[in-house]
Amino acid sequence: MPLVYPVVIIQFDLDARDIGLFIAITTAVGGSMQLLYGVLTRWVARPALLAGGQIVFGASLLAAGLAQSVGQLLAAISAARIGASPQHPVGNGLLSDAFPAERRGFAISAHISGGNVGTVLVPFVGGALIAAFGWQVALAAFGIPALAVGACIALLVREDTAAYRAAARRAGSVRSQFGAVVRRRDLRLILGAALVAAGGRGLDIVAPFMLLYLRGPLGLDEGTTAILYALLLVGAVVGPLLAGWLSDRIGRRRTLVAYYLLSAAGILAFLAAGANLWLLAPLLLPFGTAVFSESPVLQAYLADRAEGPMRDVAFSVYFTFAFGIGAFWAFVIGSVVEAWGYPAAFGVMAGSYVAAATLLVAVRDRAGQPPVVNPQET
Repeated sequence: MPLVYPVVIIQFDLDARDIGLFIAITTAVGGSMQLLYGVLTRWVARPALLAGGQIVFGASLLAAGLAQSVGQLLAAISAARIGASPQHPVGNGLLSDAFPAERRGFAISAHISGGNVGTVLVPFVGGALIAAFGWQVALAAFGIPALAVGACIALLVREDTAAYRAAARRAGSVRSQFGAVVRRRDLRLILGAALVAAGGRGLDIVAPFMLLYLRGPLGLDEGTTAILYALLLVGAVVGPLLAGWLSDRIGRRRTLVAYYLLSAAGILAFLAAGANLWLLAPLLLPFGTAVFSESPVLQAYLADRAEGPMRDVAFSVYFTFAFGIGAFWAFVIGSVVEAWGYPAAFGVMAGSYVAAATLLVAVRDRAGQPPVVNPQET
């Protein structure tokens, strides 16, 4: 979608605030679905939720390819967000159950990085499709492999559903589990960090507004912008793997605080570089490595703290709040751009990283945290 926004702005006569509102609405629609999975996973097998969501996602992208107005595009992308919504709470719940704490950070980070491999291809495949056939064909084309993946999940992914449901019943009602998540101070701080850091979330906030800034005020051409965007997204593949591995060894909180501060410094350096390609090109890869890495580590931190069936409920709350506030942040950042310009908006993003780091510093260590692993033992 970040590559589509600059084209859609011209075709439908929009501005940065309109794009911020578009992102806000579609993010809110998908985010509001997250809370349901804490309940649905007790009645519907988690692999079935993942497969069904992926099929809805692919079909919605095909529908987006037929959109002839911004309203139709908004409806199709909102439906795609609904289809994509099980990926985070349900997928992370499955992975957290499958891997021990000392390997969980890398497992969840690999889950994110694997998806980001496709994202890295977007500037090349998506950019070429947009240039050759238009943005509608490009969106529809990406719907086809999404449908294929949904079918593969339905056929290949399995779990012991009966054992999971029995454990969920023993843990108590969904209502009691939601209450327990809200009452826990450590979980509140982790959730608070997610809410604040959403102001600089990689794909939803940083990437779209960076692209608009590069193409707009900086006046860079489409090809140059695509290359810079690809450099940013390479960090989305490499960064989470490194951060997950690091968090398994030195601890989640240390890793998160370091990456939040690096993200804040990186976005300020991006502003200082301006249109100087000799500065931008070497900056965007390490910046992308930092800015795309905090989310999977934060999710692993939450999984460490919320155990058993409470974990699925905690992930539902986490992603509902994270995506809901993401909608708010998208509108805020778009409004800041219109009122005070892109430098002010990027300053707000940097501030969100620092605030999130401050919240995590307040989380107390406790017994049962994943141990620091000696690399010589692995």
